[in-house]
Amino acid sequence: MPVQVERRPPLRHVHLDTGPRNVLTLEAVEALGAALEADAEAPVAILSGRADGFCAGLDNRTLAAGAAERESLLAAMGELLHRVLSGPTRIVAACEGHAVAAGAMLLLISDVRLGVAGRYKLGFTEPSLGMPLPELPALLAHMRLDRRRLHELTALGRVIGPEEAVAAGFFDALVPAEALRDLAEQRAAALATLTDAAYLGSLRAAWGDTLPRIGELAQAQVRRRDAARG
Repeated sequence: MPVQVERRPPLRHVHLDTGPRNVLTLEAVEALGAALEADAEAPVAILSGRADGFCAGLDNRTLAAGAAERESLLAAMGELLHRVLSGPTRIVAACEGHAVAAGAMLLLISDVRLGVAGRYKLGFTEPSLGMPLPELPALLAHMRLDRRRLHELTALGRVIGPEEAVAAGFFDALVPAEALRDLAEQRAAALATLTDAAYLGSLRAAWGDTLPRIGELAQAQVRRRDAARG
């Protein structure tokens, strides 16, 4: 299974492991979405990945397989991001490895982002690969990253290391690797004290028009998926 879930109410540990660098197939995106669904008894998820990759993006083989496969994967990812952002599940991300493209988006939708020191990269690689950065990740970047760094981290496609990621806004803090799980659980326990009404009401106030726009983008991708399927 690409996603393992250990429920320890009021927390749940959600561990992503799809193999080297943790790329996301359609199966993995759907499993991750299910693992992050609303759970009244365990409202806070601690999301972790592999040491060689928190998540290194969507599966390139699926993206290159054909229009139906590509659009299905993109639609599933868009729906996952929107459901998490508009739902009551709070997320503490515990990152030990590469978080690029879709992995960077998973960090940006997490409420608390903890990282460890190391030789890995974070950011959006699309521009450096000859592709424009889509609107959805650009919106997430606008909401969570340092405004002074937005241009280089979005339009220029610059990726950065974990130490720089704290100042840029991908991480809230770097912690010792041996303390990562304990500190993630401490931060998660604090988030569990928030009521759903307080959390969701505050999030919607803070994100404003960005949340409905993300929903519109996700639905547009679903329409592209349906058109590709014929």
